[in-house]
Amino acid sequence: NLTIIDDAVKMIQRQNPDFCIENIPTDSPEVYDMMSQGNSEGVFQFESAGMKRVLMNLRPEGLEDLIAVISLYRPGPMDSIPRYIHNRHHPQEVRYAHPLLKPILQVTYGCIVYQEQVMQIFRQLAGYSLGRADVVRRAMSKKKHDVMQMEREIFIHGLTDDKGNIQVDGCIRRGVPQKTAEAIFDEMSSFASYAFNKSHACAYAVVAY
Repeated sequence: NLTIIDDAVKMIQRQNPDFCIENIPTDSPEVYDMMSQGNSEGVFQFESAGMKRVLMNLRPEGLEDLIAVISLYRPGPMDSIPRYIHNRHHPQEVRYAHPLLKPILQVTYGCIVYQEQVMQIFRQLAGYSLGRADVVRRAMSKKKHDVMQMEREIFIHGLTDDKGNIQVDGCIRRGVPQKTAEAIFDEMSSFASYAFNKSHACAYAVVAY
């Protein structure tokens, strides 16, 4: 696909020597109209019949939509596609289990889509360090149930050392009710084994665009 793009650039430059693909806008309505009509035959990541149906239902309007679709169109997250599409078209109906989730999930209309969002939830709701959040993300993706069970307790109630010093606040200390924290952790656990890395999906979306 990169070769095809490079060949196209060289052909354009025969007529327009100053053309540079780095300068093309990523918000061209014509591109998103084309994809919304399902005219994505031969387009990287978007040419399968199922993906075309998703594009026609979603009617993408920007790169964030393409990034999300690439991340969701896989076993597991695929179950979230109808919810994502509904919320995308009815943003007023998006509900967050807790206000702290809004700045993290607003870009994906209330749905957990990316591994980075899982890490942000651990950071913002329970006070995890970046390193610890990444360890938990990896444990979730590898389905290490013993680690996850221990981290579930820490996510909700926090962690103190032998001297009583708080190492992780936990959700309850940060004002998140226990039942809400449990529901959020369980949703992340069921999703994280399939979660996609946003930076990876972003690179794919740019190539597709």
